[in-house]
Amino acid sequence: MPWSQGNLLAMEDMAALGLAKADACWGVVITHDCDLANDNLALEPSVEVVLAQLVDSPDGNCRHAKNARKLHLDWEGADGLLCLELLATHKHHVAKGDLAQYEPVPGFMLPPAGKRTLQSWLAARYRRQALPDSLVERLRHVFNRIEKQGKQQAATVIGYWLSFAPASELEADDPYDLNISIVYTIDVPEAEAAASAIAEDISSRFNDLVVKTAAGGVVLGTCDAYSEEEFTLYDIRQHVEFRLDYLSNRIFPDGVELG
Repeated sequence: MPWSQGNLLAMEDMAALGLAKADACWGVVITHDCDLANDNLALEPSVEVVLAQLVDSPDGNCRHAKNARKLHLDWEGADGLLCLELLATHKHHVAKGDLAQYEPVPGFMLPPAGKRTLQSWLAARYRRQALPDSLVERLRHVFNRIEKQGKQQAATVIGYWLSFAPASELEADDPYDLNISIVYTIDVPEAEAAASAIAEDISSRFNDLVVKTAAGGVVLGTCDAYSEEEFTLYDIRQHVEFRLDYLSNRIFPDGVELG
């Protein structure tokens, strides 16, 4: 097959396959290259395609896989960049035999960094970690502040990571311990200053924001900015990524999502 992960399926081909209306959207192949190349149709009979629409004004909060439900991603073309919006809930399976009749849209390439972002975004929908409901309630105004600051600096801040203890629900009299890491891109010169300013803002307002909820205490240990070079894989393993579409652990009262 001529297909690989990240290839684009033309709008008219999407319509011909019955995946979308003729003028509705493109398709992005998200099946891994190894599975695409596997010609054992008993094991790998189909290809997964996610619907994508053209974006005129990309939203930085949908970059870098920050939002597990929506991704804005760039393809490189001869005339410049093509930015598409992908929605995690708009996925379809296409039989390999049907897709083999079509060719990828020529002239557009998803660069390696973009492909890694796509893979991270796809995985994020299944590896997101819910937070204890009592912690979410205590941090409600803190999260609102982070979201406000994050939207203003969407082009410079890659994401926010939290480490907290304990990982279970607490009574109001018992405080949580919390550390916040703000990770910024090295590609934008002003990113360090912007992330540091957010860290200072959150640190200075933290106690007042927690008190406003009257739901219990949270002790802030550190709230610091780190470049994407400084924040290591080990750090990621020790933290939970805070996404703009986070959910509390309300629907998982036994904490089964915290592992």
